[in-house]
Order: sequence, then C-alpha cells, then structure tokens
Amino acid sequence: MLDCLFIGSITKDTLLQVEAPPASDQRIAASAVTHACGGIASVAASAFQKLGGRGGLITAVGDASEVTDFIEANLAARNLPYLQLIRVPGTESPFSVIQVEADGKRCITCYGGCSRRLTMDMLDVKALSNAKMIHLGGLDEYFCGDLAAYCKRNTDALISVDAGNLSREATDRMLPYVDVFIPDDKTVTGTLGCSPEEACRYYAEKGVRISCVTMGDKGSVAYADGALHYAAPVRVPVTDTTGAGDNFHGAFLYCLMQGWDIERTLRFCNTFSALTCMGLGGLAAEPTLEETLQKMEES
Repeated sequence: MLDCLFIGSITKDTLLQVEAPPASDQRIAASAVTHACGGIASVAASAFQKLGGRGGLITAVGDASEVTDFIEANLAARNLPYLQLIRVPGTESPFSVIQVEADGKRCITCYGGCSRRLTMDMLDVKALSNAKMIHLGGLDEYFCGDLAAYCKRNTDALISVDAGNLSREATDRMLPYVDVFIPDDKTVTGTLGCSPEEACRYYAEKGVRISCVTMGDKGSVAYADGALHYAAPVRVPVTDTTGAGDNFHGAFLYCLMQGWDIERTLRFCNTFSALTCMGLGGLAAEPTLEETLQKMEES
C-alpha cells in the first residue's frame, strides 16, 4: 500500500542563470547552467519521498533519446517503492529550457512531448487501488478530469490535483471528484478573476474538501472546515523558484498523511517550498523533515 501515488509529468530541465531574459533578436550570456529533472508530478513525488512518505509515480517518456536517458537515470536513482514508466512510441520525452533571473524568477519554455498523451488504458489501474492518496499533475486537463472521476468512483483514495494552469472549464468539470485542490494565484486571476480567498470558497462550494491557493512571496491561504486559514511567507535567500509550487504539493500531502491541522500544514509547506528556492532546479535544495521543522521554529 502506497501513502500516495503521483500521476503526471516528468521533464528534463536545462536551467540557465541570467541577469534578465533576452529581448527579441538579442543574445545574452548565462552565468551558470545545470541539468535537472523537473515535472509537476515528478517534483511533488520527490518532495513527498524526501520527507519520509511512501510514494509511487506513474509517468511517461517518449522514444529513445538523450532526454529519455537522463530521465530514466534520475528515476532509477530515486529507488521509488513503485514506478510505472510508460513509453509512448512516436513521441519525444518532455523537456524545458528555463532562464532564471537574478531575483529567482524564471521564464520557462516547455515542450510537453508525450506527457499529455497518456490515456486510461495505459495506466496500471491496480496501483490506483493500492494508494491512500492520489495526486494528479501535468496531464492533459480533460484526461485529468476523467482520471479524477475514475479514481473517486473506483478507489477509496483521497484525490489531489495540482490546479496550476488549468482552464475554468476543465476545473469546473473535475471539482466534484477532487478532495484537495491547489492552484497558484496567477491561475486564479486568469480563470476566476477573483481573490485567492474567494477562489478557495468557490472550490469548496463545488465539492472540494480542502482548497488552497499559493501566493508566492505572499504566502498561502486555504479554506477547510468552514474557515479561511493563512500562513505568512518564509524569507530565504532565493536562487530559483522553479518547482516551488510542485514541492508545496508534495509537502502538503505529507502533512495530510501525518494528520496535522491546516494551520501547521500551511506553515510547514511554506517553509519547505521556500527552502527549495535556495537551489537551482526544483530538486536541488529539497530539505529534510528535520531541516524544515528547524526553519519553522526559527521563522
């Protein structure tokens, strides 16, 4: 039995540190470069595992290539208790080029490749029934809704969705089947045009048990048990914010597994995701449970 099964994208990320992204027809120099694994589901799974959760991953790669080899090597090194690596013939593995600015903000160019080609018949549905929680992220948004509905109807798992960049239509369609729904504030502005607090209430009215909006350097807000809860941001020296939201999701699910109250959960997740911003790439600076708790005490 898995504590959580993560289903969705994995990528190879090439990260370049720059003073500022180039304008059209401009050439700039990077001061540093690193190659790392990213992807919404992949990073969340890594965070969950780093904190001590027993997590599995279902993800996809395309045809043989340098990108595919890189992803496979990273997954092999993680020693996940469960992994279904789906090969989608005739496609390329996902990759991103990320320009990281001096303040840690970034510009991302992503090629999704095979990540949005997954279908239900490709999945090991037996694994779905052997998970206490299921987290979906980086999938085709309509398939994500179908999968959430399938999991809600056919498993006893808590269903979590990384709601970043999902459309309003797809969101409304999947909300009745989702227990934990967490978008970022930019997605809320683009889809609902309201405040994070209003968005949390909206999601709850549609059936979500715990709704939360991440707000970057403004912290996070959640709606649970009929009330709004806030947590302030945690200040750290920022190198790169890539993967901070994905890490927040992995930490959030770990907290749910521990049975923590929502206020402690938000404080912990803000702390964990902030600390990940001290490295280049989403996985480079993931802290341990002990390091996160220590930083919480100091903040």
